Amino acid sequence: MENTPLQKASFLVLRILGSLLYILAGILHLAKTAEPTARLEKAAFAPLVTWIAPAETLIILSGIGLLLGGVLLFVGFRTRLAALALAGILVPITLTVQVNNPEGAGPLFKNVALLGILFFFMVNGARYYSLDQVLEAKKKIKKNMKVVHSGKYVAMLATAIMFVLGSCATGTTVAQTPPATAQGAATAAAKKDYAVLISQPNHLKAAVNTAQTIKSDSKYNSNSFVIMACGKSVEAFLKDSKMVQEFEAGKAAGVTYRICGMSMKKFNIDKSQLMDGVEVVPNGLTHMFDLQLQGYNTVEL
Repeated sequence: MENTPLQKASFLVLRILGSLLYILAGILHLAKTAEPTARLEKAAFAPLVTWIAPAETLIILSGIGLLLGGVLLFVGFRTRLAALALAGILVPITLTVQVNNPEGAGPLFKNVALLGILFFFMVNGARYYSLDQVLEAKKKIKKNMKVVHSGKYVAMLATAIMFVLGSCATGTTVAQTPPATAQGAATAAAKKDYAVLISQPNHLKAAVNTAQTIKSDSKYNSNSFVIMACGKSVEAFLKDSKMVQEFEAGKAAGVTYRICGMSMKKFNIDKSQLMDGVEVVPNGLTHMFDLQLQGYNTVEL
């Protein structure tokens, strides 16, 4: 559908310009209540709404609704709901004040056009450059993280089952293996690979400290250590990042840094902006699955 930057920007421009009308109308209803109150009282179809409450009360309530709905539309938060609420305020105003308006049909069709804008956002939402988009992205990341955890537990369970079955099937053979050969095989098998998934810039320090500990402690018998950056954590690898010292400490410890290409695209980061020694993979979450399939011990911060 809409993919080009210009098409995405058109959503933002329409949303902001449309929301300013409601914000201004709400401020005027609250700051100069007498003027719109007088128009409502003189309107031919005022009884359609004044049976609910006095005209002045309705103007104040509509001012609060227009201001709040306009602000929500402006920032793109709960956009569909905000557009629906604004339409619920605008329709009664149009029917009571603008229909049969002595000033002519101009104000009436202005409101009709504004209802068209609201209908657009009720159907499409804010989509781009909005709080709704940010919240939806976070929700997807959390969902993917849960999938990563589930995959990790399944892999661990499968490994445990295979180990038990293998032990049962080859128990006699293992018992007959010469001690020196068995010890050498166990040492070779104990060599392990590790990977840490981070999602926030400040997670880099903890991940690097973990790598330094594992690399220096012989009981872990570390072979490879990967730090996989997804989400906002990609900002830690910018050349002007405050995490340069931690980054260099990780390189000195033999850490391999990899960054999610989807996250870079989301935060508008180009590969040229990254520090030297960083690998970019298309999708960080699927890459973690790949590492698990390769036998890596993985964890998420």
